[in-house]
Amino acid sequence: MAVIHAVVGIVHDRDHFLLLKKQGKWVGWQFPQGAHEAGETQEEAVLREIKEETGLDAAVEQVLPFKRDYWFTESGERIHKYLTYFLVKADMTQDIHLSREHSAFAWCTREQVLQRLMYNKDVFAEAI
Repeated sequence: MAVIHAVVGIVHDRDHFLLLKKQGKWVGWQFPQGAHEAGETQEEAVLREIKEETGLDAAVEQVLPFKRDYWFTESGERIHKYLTYFLVKADMTQDIHLSREHSAFAWCTREQVLQRLMYNKDVFAEAI
């Protein structure tokens, strides 16, 4: 069994929030996110993931008081994933350069986020 500690960045600029459209095995809208690497803080991890996935410079505003975990299977291995959420500020006028993981991005209103998100909808609805 593997364990992954991941960070999720709810990136906003005033009343708009950044969603990325994932491509590959799973396709859908999500917040920037990724695994926490050895030797970095969670805050460093979320900013690195945002930079890698979008090219955006951002700033952590707060760690959100939500933790989630779930199990999944990949290549026959059971994986337990733990998520920590952050509210992150970025300027939506910056150019976005998507990583290969994503096919599109959108700056969305709160209502649009709730319509598009497949996962983490409950965290977003309670936090924002």
